[in-house]
Amino acid sequence: MERAMSIFGTMVLLFILISLIVPGGVRASEVEVLSLEECINSALKNNPDMGISFQYIRKAESDLLTNYGNLLPDLKIDFYSGHNYYGPSSVQYDSQGRPIQTDGFDYENYTLRLSSNLVLWEGGRNYSGINSARNKNLAAREDYNYSKDIMIAKVIRSYYGMYRNKMLLVVQKESKEQAEKNLDRSKALFEAGSATRVDVLKAQVRYSNTRLDVIKARNALEMAREELKNLMNRRKDSSFSVDTSMTIEYSEPEFQDEIEFALANRADLKSMEYNLKAAKSGISAARAGWWPSFGINFNYYWNDRQLVENPLDIFREEYQWSVTGLLSFNIFDRMATSARVKSARADYRIAEYNLEKSNLDAVKEIKNLFYGMNEARERIEVAHEIVKQATEEVRLAEERYSVGAGTMLETIDAQVALTTAKGDLIKAKCDYLVAEADLARAAGKMSR
Repeated sequence: MERAMSIFGTMVLLFILISLIVPGGVRASEVEVLSLEECINSALKNNPDMGISFQYIRKAESDLLTNYGNLLPDLKIDFYSGHNYYGPSSVQYDSQGRPIQTDGFDYENYTLRLSSNLVLWEGGRNYSGINSARNKNLAAREDYNYSKDIMIAKVIRSYYGMYRNKMLLVVQKESKEQAEKNLDRSKALFEAGSATRVDVLKAQVRYSNTRLDVIKARNALEMAREELKNLMNRRKDSSFSVDTSMTIEYSEPEFQDEIEFALANRADLKSMEYNLKAAKSGISAARAGWWPSFGINFNYYWNDRQLVENPLDIFREEYQWSVTGLLSFNIFDRMATSARVKSARADYRIAEYNLEKSNLDAVKEIKNLFYGMNEARERIEVAHEIVKQATEEVRLAEERYSVGAGTMLETIDAQVALTTAKGDLIKAKCDYLVAEADLARAAGKMSR
């Protein structure tokens, strides 16, 4: 009986251990691998910055609707109902000298009022307001498009940043394994009398340094993962990785073509052009104070001491109505209009200078990115050659050390050079792809 209980307890313990170990292993093998397109779509859908930018479009649409509404008549209906009280008054006499009512009295009172106002002309302010609001609405949409371009560029940078750190971690792990083999080999040769104690110490130092490099690379990878996760707004889910199958298709952009396309199509520049048009309409709106305004007013008034049984009776008796035309001209407004015009002209000039400055900055940015992309491409070619040379250097150094013709220091130097070359190649590839994406964003081609 005791043996059976012991076997049963052992089985239960094994089941618990398996249930704790196996799911973790399954989860580790089921880490979601995201493509670049999936990360971009997630960021565009979930990032708060995109939501904020979209709401500016809603605000601009509301402002445009308000300005269109200024061309329409308003309509107001008021209904009043109450009980009126009059207290005792002094004695009043009729034409025959007889006293009339001196006591107080009270009665019900019902009043209905309809009114409507239509401004036909306000010195052009209402029409200029529509033009300004329409251009601001278009500017808000272009700002949203540019926010999309910026977000896509950020995701691409973070995506390849995570890719870079993931591949660098692989390189550092390979370097650590290589350093561990060197340490084991140097210990074996030392025991056999074919190596010195110095070789063992150098191999130990090298192995310790590679362990630190692995720790740093792993930490850099986690930081890059957090940055990408933040852009995608995946706060509760960190179990994802990026696709490491990289293919580079070199493009041959023409510098002048990129600049011309950017100046004609880049979203932030188009937004500034619309804001410039809106500022010009603002000048016309400010000048409205120098012109007369006119409109029409309609009023309908009904009042009685009892409420009608048929609602149509309010149009048959006890009513009055009026239609009034209004013409207004402000002869002297204490220089308020002149001040508004001066301010509007300054706003227009500021918008003009901002557009000019942004055009210059766009050209400069495209130049820098163009040269940076070409530099990264050349670095890739050179890094490929260095990796081949460093690989051969490691092979020769290890062979020399194995036959006693070389030193451990030479082997370590060759391995460090190979690790550095592999890292430089990975960085150059990522820098090229990031520069290519930034150039597309700077030229206004990112989301087109």
